[in-house]
Amino acid sequence: MKSYSLVLICLLIFGSSIGVCQNKLNVLTTLNYLRYVTQQVGGEKVEVSALANPKQDPHYVTPTPRMNQAANGIDLFIESGLGLDSWAKNVIDASGNPKIQPGNPGHLVATINVPVKELPTEVSRAWGDIHPQGNPHVWLDPLNMKIVAENIAERLSKLDGTNSAYYQQQLESFKHRIDVALFGDELLNTIGKKAGDILSRKAKNGDLQSWLKSKKLDTKLNGWFKKAERLNGTKVMSYHKTYVYFSERFGLNIVGELEEKPGIPPPPKHRDAVVEQIKRDNIKVILNDNFYSTEAADYIASKTQAKVFLTYIDVGAAPEVDTYEKLINYLLDKLLTTN
Repeated sequence: MKSYSLVLICLLIFGSSIGVCQNKLNVLTTLNYLRYVTQQVGGEKVEVSALANPKQDPHYVTPTPRMNQAANGIDLFIESGLGLDSWAKNVIDASGNPKIQPGNPGHLVATINVPVKELPTEVSRAWGDIHPQGNPHVWLDPLNMKIVAENIAERLSKLDGTNSAYYQQQLESFKHRIDVALFGDELLNTIGKKAGDILSRKAKNGDLQSWLKSKKLDTKLNGWFKKAERLNGTKVMSYHKTYVYFSERFGLNIVGELEEKPGIPPPPKHRDAVVEQIKRDNIKVILNDNFYSTEAADYIASKTQAKVFLTYIDVGAAPEVDTYEKLINYLLDKLLTTN
């Protein structure tokens, strides 16, 4: 099912170097975290690029004729889903590519099977402009990122069955890297076979630390979980509901948002209420995604002791976050400067 008529997509991505695309699956993703994980899983068998600028608000991307053309000759289109990149529908509709239409093998929503938080019981414009399908910022939890990688590997194997074993090997390698980053080599090696699965399950259930102590393995914990121990219970204010998954995984306490409702800038009355909350709860940090104005955050910081942290949330938004692993490290290190 590979596409070998790739002139347009190669010209768009590589200029005159058309040959680089030959005999590879051509994949287009909406966001750059999806581009990154697809590259890790697909390795040398895929050519992948992303539509959105990683510095851009992923909720609001304006499709262009160039994006439509880029989707015309591809084998697989991957979107994040959960309403985050709903603008992808316009690109797919205008692509003229029947393979990537929803329901066909060339279309994938990467967050299938990821446990979604904040599913609304009622969908209404009164609740804000976005997140009608639950909180979509799932990739900031590394355990969810492994599920995304599994979904992508499965779809690559479906489209390119002759290389299925290769994709599975690449997937296992990526998941092991994430496990090492989460738990550290020593703990994984001590537990042995299936260590990553066992520890991930304990972390999801919220009993990782107690289980490690019961097994006298707590001193062997390293990686992101060890680094995040100092952050446990730290109260944080964020501009948008971006860090719900990240905070639960690493023990932060998100106490509120500058936005009163998702997608709507904070009104003065709510902003002033946040000032009083920050003073009352001794909150030291305001996380402000790089694509949101810092006007409200700066105002609140000027009235309190809180610091404003401008944060990146997509891979490639800055040189220091050019891999997923660096992105998680970057967020943890930013927060640790307050403790």
